[in-house]
Amino acid sequence: MRTVVLAVDVVRESSGALAVSWELDGAGPVELAVGPSPEAVDHDHPVARVDGAVRALLPEPGPGRCYVSVAPVDGGAAVLAAERVVPLEGASNFRDLGGYRIRDGGRTRWGMVFRADAPDRLTGADLAAIGGLGLRTAYDLRTDGERAKAPSVLPPVVRRVPFAIGGGASRPTPLGELFRGDRTRAIPDDFLYRVYLDMVEQDAAVFGRVLTGLAEPDGLPAVIHCTAGKDRTGLAAALLLSVLGVDDATLLDDYTLSRLYFNERRMAGLTPRLAALGLDEERYHAVFGAPRAAMAATLDQLRERYASVEEYLTGRAGVTPGTIAALRARLVAPAADTPGRTAPTELRGAGPAEPGQTGAAQSIR
Repeated sequence: MRTVVLAVDVVRESSGALAVSWELDGAGPVELAVGPSPEAVDHDHPVARVDGAVRALLPEPGPGRCYVSVAPVDGGAAVLAAERVVPLEGASNFRDLGGYRIRDGGRTRWGMVFRADAPDRLTGADLAAIGGLGLRTAYDLRTDGERAKAPSVLPPVVRRVPFAIGGGASRPTPLGELFRGDRTRAIPDDFLYRVYLDMVEQDAAVFGRVLTGLAEPDGLPAVIHCTAGKDRTGLAAALLLSVLGVDDATLLDDYTLSRLYFNERRMAGLTPRLAALGLDEERYHAVFGAPRAAMAATLDQLRERYASVEEYLTGRAGVTPGTIAALRARLVAPAADTPGRTAPTELRGAGPAEPGQTGAAQSIR
């Protein structure tokens, strides 16, 4: 029986090396190939051959993004992956929405749509790294006030499209008044769920315009961002992934990654303020972080009201059926029809490993 690669994960360690792991159906050896883009992976010159292990440690690849392909030596289809998070100094939640499995086969394409926190503190090294992504468009979901306070410093070549979403943090609502009045003890446990429902109804047209923009001929690659990259951006990403055919468990996994890449990194600065407000870290994460239940309940309620995410988008959000078809055509890589290293199947990376934890990784130097 031929060996089949089922999954590939790529995580950058603190040393800069890439920890690559994979799942196999079978036990044959595999070859690893790398490249700066999905189209430029050098399958003819693999960087490693691994037998009897399912992990490898590749040396730091140098500047720019690195894509890794894992293929059975016996000729089975290659599977492509990259780091889920783009390593930057001035932004911590800049993530690729590529590689997620589609229900009916295929994967979301790597390097096409990114989700991020505010790009107002990017360093020179960050700008060089972002330049390598080939971004054309940035959909900024922040309010006018947020943009004025923290202007984007994305390269001028990236077209900036402001689509303000108020959300519960700025639109006058009873919940917003509680938050602004420092009465956080009175905020209910389902605070974010209520905020998300408000956005689903009040900002439907904005979400529709974002998805319509992604389908335009010159709209990709693109990044969708707000301030933290978890609420407004998280809902936009969830709607996009859902209509592309990604299952809820997977898109909820993507949503909750914001706790690792944004919330955990800012807790040191938040802790004194939380203490002054009478909040401990556990309640902060449960109510204001990226609680899985909040997004799950939002999707459930959206389907109860509109029958499906697609019906919501083509109805209240104003997205045309042709736009949805275009999104699927542009953002979904079909499953490989025939085995072969030259036709890699794009597969999602799973949740990130803890820094420095590579298990029994085979080091390739």
